[in-house]
Amino acid sequence: MKNLSLVTWAHAVNNKTYLEASLASEVSMLEADIVLGHVTGKDGPPIPIMAHPPATTSDLTLADFMAAVAQYNNVNAKQKGVKLDFKVIDAFEKSQEIIARFSKPEVTFPLWLNADILPGPIKATTKPVDPDKFLELASKHARAVLSVGWTTAHAPNSSEGEYNRDQIGDMLRLLNNHRINQTVTFPLRAGLASNSQPVVLDLLRETKYLNSSMTVWASEDDPIEVERLRALILTVGLERTYVDVPRELSARLKLPTPGLNTKN
Repeated sequence: MKNLSLVTWAHAVNNKTYLEASLASEVSMLEADIVLGHVTGKDGPPIPIMAHPPATTSDLTLADFMAAVAQYNNVNAKQKGVKLDFKVIDAFEKSQEIIARFSKPEVTFPLWLNADILPGPIKATTKPVDPDKFLELASKHARAVLSVGWTTAHAPNSSEGEYNRDQIGDMLRLLNNHRINQTVTFPLRAGLASNSQPVVLDLLRETKYLNSSMTVWASEDDPIEVERLRALILTVGLERTYVDVPRELSARLKLPTPGLNTKN
């Protein structure tokens, strides 16, 4: 079985310098943010660029980002994947033509399309991306992994909060209503997920036909019960769990690695 927890990440790969460094590194997946804006110093209508809101300028367009990753993968045996993170539906709509070039069957490097499409635990001020429009468009890219989650708020002084059955049910209904039939991963905030083992297990059981997984993530100062999180990951299984957490937390988890296929 493949150990998904060994996949490694570069975050906010939103400029040329960091893109070059990430391609030269050992990381497996490049996570980057897409907004509508302008290349620094250039005018014209807004286009998909690599930047995190509220920024609206960058030295790197989505088209150039994807072309650089594809070029790297064409000449390197160890493929690097991309996780494209969309915070607003407009940016996703305007990115369709570019994504389509790299979602053809002959392109083989991992391609994830990520958005928080539902409100989640601990009321977040972030507005979810329109779920129906996102799934309608994302489902046109059959080889892409759909990374769909819930908005969350940061509560540094509290280890409380959890994903509940209503939130899980809303996600299951959306996937069913849109007749999603491609691979899905659910990004789950580590501290909240560790409090939610029964419903997380239900979610993954109900979506097993989609080859589903969870992607456990955390911010630097998130409060987390490490042993509880470790128990969740081992119960779900390393073959169904991506772990995208700060290095210190990753070390404290002490996840087993022997006996599993470690290829990315």
